[in-house]
Amino acid sequence: MRPAIANVNTAKQPSPPEKHTMRQKLFIHIGPHKTGTSSLQQFLYGNRRALLKAGVCYPTAHLDEHRAQHRLAYAVQLKLDPDDRQVPSRETEIGPIIKEIKSSGADAAIISSETFFVTPAPEIHFLHEQLHDFSTVIVFYARRQDEGYVSTYTQRAKSPRNRYAQPIHTHLDHPISMSRDLDIYQHASNWARVFGKENVAARLYDRKISVPEDFLRCIDERRTEGPALAPMMGKFKVSTDFNKSPSLEATELTRLFKTQCDDLEGRRVALRLMQQRFEHGRPAARLLSTADRRVILDFFRPSNEKLFREFFFCGNKFAPELLLTGEETAREELTLGDAARMIVKLAEEQQAAMRGMPHVRAARAVATVARRLNSILRK
Repeated sequence: MRPAIANVNTAKQPSPPEKHTMRQKLFIHIGPHKTGTSSLQQFLYGNRRALLKAGVCYPTAHLDEHRAQHRLAYAVQLKLDPDDRQVPSRETEIGPIIKEIKSSGADAAIISSETFFVTPAPEIHFLHEQLHDFSTVIVFYARRQDEGYVSTYTQRAKSPRNRYAQPIHTHLDHPISMSRDLDIYQHASNWARVFGKENVAARLYDRKISVPEDFLRCIDERRTEGPALAPMMGKFKVSTDFNKSPSLEATELTRLFKTQCDDLEGRRVALRLMQQRFEHGRPAARLLSTADRRVILDFFRPSNEKLFREFFFCGNKFAPELLLTGEETAREELTLGDAARMIVKLAEEQQAAMRGMPHVRAARAVATVARRLNSILRK
């Protein structure tokens, strides 16, 4: 078992910026992806009324279906919103949010989107100019890159909306090709250069911590008015219905299935079935060996040294010699034959279950994939 990273979120932090009496404090949570962002955003939205009573506004203007300010992040970056394939208007998105915060009567406010994390410096400058009336704090979470690498891979592999089907080890020669978010120091530095390093709050992500509770503790450390939020955690609603990691079996079966099925609806039906059927399989983390993890952490060692020195004021806690101290483990995987047999069996079961039901298109799609995979078995 890999050792947990020592918690530095409770360590003494630099003194917060001087209080600006007439300015509301604005906390911008920028992610990155795979650091408990969905759980935090659901928490903030679900408790928005209770937070407002405590003096903290979580604006609802232009929230998307994920209950976060993703559209604002796309607008700032001048990028397409993948949901409607349009570039949101900067003025349309940011104006109502600022108005809601200012009229809320709260002394502090929060906006959140992991999409913010990789925003280039020029676009960060735009946001900084628009928020000049606020005392702004940028909050990000740092997660060890070997875990972030696996989590990003499973997210990409399980989605029926894309055709990503590469094996997890494809990116080991250049791990950042798995996700730009993995270069934590580069993106954190962009935000620090614009908003000032003294206005950036770095937090350490660990799967064992409650991100909502830790985030409230971060607000308490930087907020100068209103009641402390973290001690109120037991009074808030906490949801557990978000982004569960698929098993090794579900991940690899999903990846293989996508190489054989061009029909989006067929992929959606079959992939959902596989994730449900193999929910309790082996952890996807076992796809990487200890040696693989060492490669990833060594790749980011130079930037991690600067990350911890400049933002956490300590030594590199993501050094592989600190994290990978247990017994060496080998890669675990599914062979092509094993995977194909499992998918064919699942497809046949689903086809039988759908016989006589109105889901004819889905049943035909699954049956088609079963035939294709049977041809693989015969090779």
